[in-house]
Amino acid sequence: MDGWFKKLSKLLETLSGVFKSKSTEYIYIELRELENIFTLILLGSFIGLPSPPTTISLRLLPYMAREIVISSSVSERLDDMLAEIAGLFEIT
Repeated sequence: MDGWFKKLSKLLETLSGVFKSKSTEYIYIELRELENIFTLILLGSFIGLPSPPTTISLRLLPYMAREIVISSSVSERLDDMLAEIAGLFEIT
């Protein structure tokens, strides 16, 4: 009986670790997408979206250097948005 309890405990620990890992991964994905949306809101005037006042955008621009680099690299490799989303959720 004691061996069975240890195996069950180990299984539950493993499942807990997997769920924590996946949920953390999805939070990082959501954070990345929120950063992309933030960039789009601030720099949306380049593609015709209404943007905040220029003074606010210029004040926030120094903090967005990393996001601008990421956005340009994503736009270079992005050709199918549906495939990108399916890859995030491991849909085959």
